[in-house]
Amino acid sequence: MAEFVEQYTLVRWPVVAAFVLALGIVAVRLTRPARGPRQDDTATDGAHLLMCLVMLAMLIFPADTHPHAVRGVLTALIVAFALLLAERVVGRRAGTRIDGAAAMGYHLVAALAMLYAMGGHGAGGHTAAGPSWPAAVLAVLFSLDALVAAATARRGGGWHRFAHPAGAHPLTSALVPHIVMDIGTVFMLIAAIGR
Repeated sequence: MAEFVEQYTLVRWPVVAAFVLALGIVAVRLTRPARGPRQDDTATDGAHLLMCLVMLAMLIFPADTHPHAVRGVLTALIVAFALLLAERVVGRRAGTRIDGAAAMGYHLVAALAMLYAMGGHGAGGHTAAGPSWPAAVLAVLFSLDALVAAATARRGGGWHRFAHPAGAHPLTSALVPHIVMDIGTVFMLIAAIGR
């Protein structure tokens, strides 16, 4: 994947800039004091923060990012997101209002897609070839999600609010980080197809 990322510099650096923007938005959201009944989901913001950091490391240092380390981090994130999703589903069924199950499900699927895109890479580089159709299907799904989220931004981010209950204005909510995560995931999946 490092070769793909380094080869497409004109795409790589705008994606890096998008992730830096998303990281800034998430950092502001996480440091903002809660006012009244806070609707923002700090677990979702934390998930965006961690996923942005992983993607930035892979994009800025593609040749130096060790594939086993990235797979380890993604595996840990998958376990954490699965536990948070289970907590939210169980809480909702128990009658406790826990929003954000869809958001945590999204992050779980995104982390799984990234781990899938990392498949076939070992310490010495590319190790195995697998079918590319799952990566293509996932890339299309994440592309559609980004388009739908962006299209609903003018109408208050209705689709996005379903996935990420957030503050009053969609552009100050998790909308931008969500779309950036979609773009980054698509970039990784295309890199997986192109290897």
